[in-house]
Amino acid sequence: WSRVLVLIWRTNPWYVTWLLVFTFLGGLIPSLQIQFTSQIIQNAAEAIQAGHAPHLVHLAILFGFLQGGLMLISSVLGIGQQQLQSLLQTKLANVIAIRIMEKAIELDVQYFEDDEFYDKLQRANRESSYRPYQIFWQMVTTGSQCVTLISVVAVLLYWNWWLGLLILLAPLPSVASQIFYGHQSYKIERERTQQRRRLSYFQFLTTNAQSVKEIRLFRLGDYFLGRYKQLYNDFYKVDSDLVKRETRALVPFTILTNLTSAGAQIYAISITIATAQIGFLAGYMQAIAVVQNTVEALLWGVSQLYENNLFVSNLFEFLDVAPNKIATGKRAVPERLQSGIEFRGVSFSYPGTTEMVLQDLNLFLKAGECVALVGHNGAGKTTLVKLLTRLYEPTAGQIFLDGVPLEDYDTLDVRRHMSVIFQDFVRYEMAVRENVGFGYVEEVDNDERIRLATAQSGAVQIIEGLPQKYDTTLGRMFEKGHELSIGQWQKMALARAFMRRAPVVVLDEPTSSIDAESESEIFGRLQQIAAGATTLLIAHRFSTVRMADRIIVIKQGKIIEDGTHEALLAVDGTYAHLFRLQAAGYVTS
Repeated sequence: WSRVLVLIWRTNPWYVTWLLVFTFLGGLIPSLQIQFTSQIIQNAAEAIQAGHAPHLVHLAILFGFLQGGLMLISSVLGIGQQQLQSLLQTKLANVIAIRIMEKAIELDVQYFEDDEFYDKLQRANRESSYRPYQIFWQMVTTGSQCVTLISVVAVLLYWNWWLGLLILLAPLPSVASQIFYGHQSYKIERERTQQRRRLSYFQFLTTNAQSVKEIRLFRLGDYFLGRYKQLYNDFYKVDSDLVKRETRALVPFTILTNLTSAGAQIYAISITIATAQIGFLAGYMQAIAVVQNTVEALLWGVSQLYENNLFVSNLFEFLDVAPNKIATGKRAVPERLQSGIEFRGVSFSYPGTTEMVLQDLNLFLKAGECVALVGHNGAGKTTLVKLLTRLYEPTAGQIFLDGVPLEDYDTLDVRRHMSVIFQDFVRYEMAVRENVGFGYVEEVDNDERIRLATAQSGAVQIIEGLPQKYDTTLGRMFEKGHELSIGQWQKMALARAFMRRAPVVVLDEPTSSIDAESESEIFGRLQQIAAGATTLLIAHRFSTVRMADRIIVIKQGKIIEDGTHEALLAVDGTYAHLFRLQAAGYVTS
């Protein structure tokens, strides 16, 4: 609770302060209304008995005006509360969304390949939009109800102490039951987190533009819909069973509470008849109703506070995830490498696994050299790139940049000096200039640099055919969006990589979806584009690979061949075998 309150206070202290003031004042009104109602009726009755004595009539009218004033004040306070609530809730939702995004940006890549982390992220996202504000508002409401309860019970105890005590204690068993079942609900939701994610995934598959073509062609819509319905029905069965058990427990307690209230009202009637104070009868009846309703609402609010606090702990559980920062130094990365990059005895296994993806790998990339990595899927090529770009740290061994351990350099500076395109590049459904400019975000408004990068990637012709040129939104997610082919998207990603004039260029399957003619043009210019840079190229197309200065063949995390295209063909090993297999598809016997 304390962390929620601190979070909300920091969101907007003025909103919180005024909301508390309005709520406190609103909590005092019911006790005043009870006393005014009692006085109005008592004075009116006495005026009738005294033959409409003017001073008694005037007194009754005065209390009537006061009652009307209280109603007006209550309405104004209610409007103020409503407006402040709306504004505060909007700001709080935004603050929490930003906190979640900031945390996700802060965390290392390894977290996003861990299913337990995704469970935490799912729980945090699901609860963050409303649970924290619910806790705050329930605490505020609870405070208001306490003010109401104390002031009304003070009046009631003054009139008859044990009657007030009886009304106060009657709802307790019902609330204890609600707290118990609230805890059961939390346990159920926590245990089904992964299944919740699966439910969302089935919904995503049937409603997302990227998967819609396969869904239609393979007729998978009904299959995923069926899986979704089955999961939902399983959830509903568990939830309905819990609701039924809670209802069976609550019914007898509710009956007990209402019987107590009815008995108290009967007793109040008998007292007022015996004392001939008809005004106090109205006060008793109103006070009993207010106390019963307030106690029930108060204790129900406490049970909800307990339940919501359990759920909101999911948000802070995510925000408390330790960043596990990649080790970083303070050294600046040179604008151009002098000697090169060395992998010395590097081994690596992904967190949570024991399988070695790279094993005692030794590799030296000379400064200004273009080196191609070749191997079957899963050989460790992309993993090597992840280590070089400091997305992961080696399990064993070291990587050196110009003879200096990579961890001695500032990590952000290392990434700033590497121009990278991964095979699973992102398609930003935003303007063309942003898609390209994100490659060097500091220059996202530099039109000249963006146009040069698109010319180097061969994307200019595509852009010139778009309705708003560089201001055209790509993709179909937003209004006036223009969808590209996969090859066109890849050219945009290449332009993004070419935005940086980095000393190290890493291209992971950069032209896998681009036609042969465009590929030849791009790599024909690569020497000029990456002039002086050390280039690491991962590709399955040997037309691309053979353009490299050196070719490295990796198998099961180890280097098994190293040489030029001609030298490796002469060796007649793995590279030669793979080359001939691919060439056979283009040559007829």
